[in-house]
Amino acid sequence: MAEPRKHMNFADVKARRGKLTPQEQNKLIKDGLDVLPDIYRYATTGFASIAESDFERLKWYGVYRQKPKSSGYFMLRTKIPGGRLNSTQAKVIAGIVEKYARGFCDVTTRQTFQMHWLRIEDIPDIFGQLNSVGMTTSGACGDDTRNVVGCPVAGVDKHEIFDATEFNRAISDYMTFNRDFSNMPRKYKISVSGCHLHCAQPDINCLGFFGVIKKDGTRGFGVKVGGGLSAAPHMAQVLPIFIPLDVKQVIEVLHHISALYRDEGYRDARTCARIKFLMADWGPVKFTAELEKRIGRKLEVGEDWVFPKDPETDHFGVHEQKQAGLNYLAISCLGGRISADKLRQIAELAEKYGDGQISATNKQNIIILNVPKPNLPALLKECDDRNLLYKSSEFRKGGVSCTGIEFCNLAVAETKNRLMLLVEQLEEMHPNFDRKIRFHFSGCPSACGQHQIADIGFRGKTFSENGMDLDGFDMFLGGGLGADRKFNQLVFIKIPSRDLHHYVSRVISFYDTNKSNGESFKDFFTRTGRDKCEAELKQVQQTLATAALPKAA
Repeated sequence: MAEPRKHMNFADVKARRGKLTPQEQNKLIKDGLDVLPDIYRYATTGFASIAESDFERLKWYGVYRQKPKSSGYFMLRTKIPGGRLNSTQAKVIAGIVEKYARGFCDVTTRQTFQMHWLRIEDIPDIFGQLNSVGMTTSGACGDDTRNVVGCPVAGVDKHEIFDATEFNRAISDYMTFNRDFSNMPRKYKISVSGCHLHCAQPDINCLGFFGVIKKDGTRGFGVKVGGGLSAAPHMAQVLPIFIPLDVKQVIEVLHHISALYRDEGYRDARTCARIKFLMADWGPVKFTAELEKRIGRKLEVGEDWVFPKDPETDHFGVHEQKQAGLNYLAISCLGGRISADKLRQIAELAEKYGDGQISATNKQNIIILNVPKPNLPALLKECDDRNLLYKSSEFRKGGVSCTGIEFCNLAVAETKNRLMLLVEQLEEMHPNFDRKIRFHFSGCPSACGQHQIADIGFRGKTFSENGMDLDGFDMFLGGGLGADRKFNQLVFIKIPSRDLHHYVSRVISFYDTNKSNGESFKDFFTRTGRDKCEAELKQVQQTLATAALPKAA
């Protein structure tokens, strides 16, 4: 049997043993956090003066070159731990978006905001405005710790195991500007939640702290390591440990897991540098042994945790909080796209009818928190008057999208507008459909739209048909997280964007007609099988080939 390949770790890189990737060479020359003074200098000297090596380092402060890379425009991503912000912060973001980003921004699947059309000259003022209300962009991109995600209704959900807000904030604070962890092998994504549904998706994060209850009733954290999507998706694996609800102990485990990844993660190829590859090779037993060796003691042993059957929730509509007399209201931002004006309106409504607290969700929507029950009628009326949707079809509730070809240098397909059009078409074609269904769009294999965990996932594709170059999608079916977690399966390829609604409509009809009582789409697909679903889609393809169905523009 062949020996496993020896990968290059951090010690090898620092000793310059072997051939370094350009990114590893760049990080050794100058840490990403050290580019901040250069950003202010480039703001005065202009886009053309930016050193090529510094374009990569700009990511450490959330700044990406927008498509095309020579355009002179940038995307900027903020960091909002757990998605929780106040109305003042939301209004500052809205003002920045209005002034510099052509009036719109996107809520991301990591519960933060992303804005486009920024010039390097704009960045100092934007940083200043964000800093003035306690916000940063440090680590929003690059080989650093990304925004720490959590349950968007932490502290108010009636069914949560415990409120993990304190831990989410402590972890975010510890990792932000932390030079011990500013040169990771690759991006580093953390999830922290006490939610009973595990809605913060520990399964697909590099490191996930999730709420558990031991058999003796003690509450604390279980830990998952090694999740991630992109072209080689992995589900995180459970470490056989239990962490008490003590910030000091949580930070200790965080520190040493992060150091393990920093030191042992594979740095010889960007494609295998995520912690998911290290965990896949080591397994949870070896990983835990190495973790305990670094900590210097045995950790408390975990139990066979019970995981929720379906962790996906959209939070739409009005929900009672655990605080008597208070409610929260979720508002749709389909695909995450929201105008500066609507973001400001939501902030104003949160102030007027609540206490100004709002949350961004990993389904790319926004929640107004802490609304007294007597205020609900007036709040709902104002939402109706302002076209802020809080009631929705199942199609609209389940839509998620990456940035797509509009701005992303990697994407090959339009995603956000395609999602919006598809939802409108399905609402017209299936007005009475009432089962939870999730559509996720990714413009490329990087999977920023998380298409592999959707009921119906779409991955951008370009191809030729009758001598014409087309953009379209491959279709995946049957994914989901929770107790029976699984990535969806590729069922059909090269669907032209113009015809997408016909294919999806056929899948919806097939499910709606043949599902058993209470059966989710994931369970239906598992029972029915890939081949039968593919046969349904082939019939659509054959029908379209004979022009029996009208083609959408």
